[in-house]
Amino acid sequence: MPDRQAMPPKTADMVVIMSAGKGGEVVHQLHASDCGDYLEWHVWMEIGAEQVRQEQEHAERLFPDAVVRFQAALQALSAEQADSPFVKALAELVTLKDTKFRGLGGFVILPEWADILNRHFPDR
Repeated sequence: MPDRQAMPPKTADMVVIMSAGKGGEVVHQLHASDCGDYLEWHVWMEIGAEQVRQEQEHAERLFPDAVVRFQAALQALSAEQADSPFVKALAELVTLKDTKFRGLGGFVILPEWADILNRHFPDR
């Protein structure tokens, strides 16, 4: 385990950056508010946040129509194709995400994925 150094007292013109280090530990960095490294980090964080916002808006515009096209493709499948575990699992996942998207916009969390996949691909 690396040596830990006590941080100096924080003053009004200082900021603390917290980030995840290797192994999940939290790393605290103390910077003066006009520190070049801090300012660069801050700009990159703002750029990243804007990119995520734009990607989210794009996905929110595309998703409803994509779900409709997906459902139409399901209807076009033969009974044998539609009955496959893969198709059933994918349809259930898309339906769950669509329900959450239209409601609270929530994530399909890992336990929900695991339940659906286990139901359609049981351990034999």
